[in-house]
Amino acid sequence: MTEQKTSTFGICGRMFTIAHDLGYYRSVAVTGIYSSSLWKVDLEKKLDASVQATIREHPALCYGLSNQTNDDGQTIFASFKEVYRDDLIESIDHSSEASSEEISESAADNVLRERLEKAHTSFWPVGKPAWRMIVIHHPTESSLSGEAVQGGSEALEERRFDIAFVFHHAIADGLSGLAFQNTIMKHFSLISDASSDVKWPLVIDWDVSPPNLVEERIDLKNPQRSESEQPPTPGNQPAWPGDVISLPPGDGYRSRVHMGIVPPETLSLSLKFCKSQGITLTGYLHGLICVFLSREITEAPGFRLVTPYSLRQFTKTSAHDIAFHAASMAMYVPESDIVAIRKTQPQSSEEMEHVIKIARGFSASMARDMAASAYIDELREVPDAIEFRKSALGILGKRRTKSYEISNLGVGQNPSTGPDAKPMVLRRLMMTQSGSVTGHAFSVNCASVRGGPLTLSITWSNGVVEDQLIKSLSLYLNQAMGRLSTGE
Repeated sequence: MTEQKTSTFGICGRMFTIAHDLGYYRSVAVTGIYSSSLWKVDLEKKLDASVQATIREHPALCYGLSNQTNDDGQTIFASFKEVYRDDLIESIDHSSEASSEEISESAADNVLRERLEKAHTSFWPVGKPAWRMIVIHHPTESSLSGEAVQGGSEALEERRFDIAFVFHHAIADGLSGLAFQNTIMKHFSLISDASSDVKWPLVIDWDVSPPNLVEERIDLKNPQRSESEQPPTPGNQPAWPGDVISLPPGDGYRSRVHMGIVPPETLSLSLKFCKSQGITLTGYLHGLICVFLSREITEAPGFRLVTPYSLRQFTKTSAHDIAFHAASMAMYVPESDIVAIRKTQPQSSEEMEHVIKIARGFSASMARDMAASAYIDELREVPDAIEFRKSALGILGKRRTKSYEISNLGVGQNPSTGPDAKPMVLRRLMMTQSGSVTGHAFSVNCASVRGGPLTLSITWSNGVVEDQLIKSLSLYLNQAMGRLSTGE
């Protein structure tokens, strides 16, 4: 019998485990929207086999919250000796009384959105894995299906199904969600129908490696830096939103999700535009969001933008690993810039100059943070569990200091086809997370598929911002990017 391993998952685990315990934050999810011509029973058998192979490949998936704490009172994660299917996989049928011709893509997305909101609102149970895979089976949809698969009368049309990998943020970062989807696709394409029968529970009869901690890969001692290389000190400039932080009464917390889809041709032209201006897509979106908020929030004294970024290049950790190796950068847009934006005409060249200015400022800020190894200071200054809990509780009743967050997961792609003649095909990719109680007002999460669309998922905590503001922002981003294709 293998020995049970325990871990706090280090500095990053400390931040998110305590935030989870206090009800400030719950989970992250990376979701793949797929299609396949397999019958549902065959599809689920292969997915079960793929999940088990994925668990064997990634040690972090063998851990869950325990009922133990360390000397500082931080919850400890423990590895399992066996895992049960019901604790890992939730399978949902999206049935409808409407005919298949009447089932729209938006209806399927609505089912997915509601399930993600439920997942991001829920707490992680003790004694269970710190992740779940939610599989949603949809009826045949003409928007996702191509020609029927050849093979006689038993051939099925392409059917959409979604795989949401929902996880406790302490054990994994956003790139880990992409790594999970990639691993599932890899094993799905390699497993033959004949070998897809699996047995549950899965017995963990191998040695579970300890988690790959960021502080074990980076020297957090103060590096020798010249004064010009020192990272900038965060300021106390006023920023929207200025609402007072408070926990919702009783069980009133609800995480919200809104998704917008940018077509492939619009995404392609946006990327070409960004390249021509020497800016990144993330910076471009930052600029667009600031322009939108400047006009919508007339009393905004400034905006503080937050962007997480990967540390894997510094920790020498593969993008294929499931681990938490990330830091974040903040950038401030002052009231003077906001006032200048408001003086321009909407959709004018002067307005676009402000978008590009913010995007270039974002790139410059990121470059300064990287050059100054600002992430070292960020990680080193995370207090121990006792002080972190105290400071987290001290935030209640005070005003927020962060306006919004934007993260760019990157690009997913389908693996090369294996021996299976009917593989699963990745159509879209998206990232979501629970709405923050104490941090930014909302989060914009970007993810795309090579040759496919970009999904902009906006997440927030119910009551922090108005639903209409989120819907208007999503529409504005799509239209603003779309104008590049029309030359407006």
